[in-house]
Amino acid sequence: MADTGETRDAVLVAGAGIGGLTAALGLAQRGRAVTIVEAFDAPSEIGAGLQVPPNACHVLDQLGVLDNLKKKASVPKRICLGDAVSGRIVLSLDVNRDGADDGTYLTAHRALLHGVLYDAVRSHPAIALLPGHRIVNVTEAADTVTVTAAHGGDRVEFTAPAVIGADGIWSILRHAVAGAGTPQPTGRIAMRAVVPAPAEAQANAVVAWMAPHAHLVTYPVRNAETRNLVAVIRGTTGQTSWSESVDLETLEGLFEKLDRTPYGDLGDHAEWTAWPLYSVDPHGQWHSDRICLLGDAAHGMEPFAAQGAAMAIEDGQVLAGAIADAGADFAHAFKSYHAKRAERVRRVAQRTAFNRFTYHQAGIGRIARNLSFRMRPASAFRADLDWLYGYRA
Repeated sequence: MADTGETRDAVLVAGAGIGGLTAALGLAQRGRAVTIVEAFDAPSEIGAGLQVPPNACHVLDQLGVLDNLKKKASVPKRICLGDAVSGRIVLSLDVNRDGADDGTYLTAHRALLHGVLYDAVRSHPAIALLPGHRIVNVTEAADTVTVTAAHGGDRVEFTAPAVIGADGIWSILRHAVAGAGTPQPTGRIAMRAVVPAPAEAQANAVVAWMAPHAHLVTYPVRNAETRNLVAVIRGTTGQTSWSESVDLETLEGLFEKLDRTPYGDLGDHAEWTAWPLYSVDPHGQWHSDRICLLGDAAHGMEPFAAQGAAMAIEDGQVLAGAIADAGADFAHAFKSYHAKRAERVRRVAQRTAFNRFTYHQAGIGRIARNLSFRMRPASAFRADLDWLYGYRA
């Protein structure tokens, strides 16, 4: 062991992703010292676009970073659902309505959201950020937690009163929490690309094109002329990486289903990457007495409700508040956090499963779905989503 990291009374956050950075900022705002350890040496452009719904924007506003994100993000005017078989839009909901109290709905490259959080963390005097530290072991004692990290050719030990596991779907911290859920393959693959917007694309809108056993979500990132594409299909890759290459047969099969949409000929004109989708059962244990999980580490879910990043952001803020309220009693803080978050996360997971069922309908199910969308007023669909977007952490 080459070195020992002294965190004293600082809470240790494992992972400088979106959830970990949110938790760190929330704790620092409440007067708590924080040390973040992260495996990467510097942020990268890994990932493509993401949606930042009102429930997440509310937290970002509390943390003081929303205005910076707005300067760089896109502000869509509609969320639309389209039937890929016919090439027709079957549902359209207005967002970011002038004068409405709906909250802010943004779309952006993941690196933009991560960047504004990362910059805020680096500039905060109560937060120590230590990149290039890959966690290899965690040991929990009665009063402390010891985390061992590989740093270059050395091993560094950090001792802290509590550790937050914000290290993603393949969390190392999860192994130290008895009864925690484990990642399970869903039998689906997500593929992504960033492309120039087709001339006939829905301008400044989030659009999900629903196809039999597949769907494609597209929305602006960086500017109105650049679209993020995320497609979900059935299949497995046998890999766990975020950037596997996509074979031509898979692309051809997908874009045959999208032939009547504005994206039917993009299969040969974009650089696509893919990753297998895994989920973590939210009914598993999220914490021990001094180790607590958030985001994908606790309850990873598929992207059918576009709430993965939002759940990590909500988690981080609620957990920071629970720790601040409980003082040195971390066991109580973690129980309070779980009590406040468990039902919310499970409900979002249920909505995710419902959207998956709805989007991927084929045959008579597809016809019934489209008819229902066309006949039901948009106001009713909006009311159905009040609990989701109107939540304030």
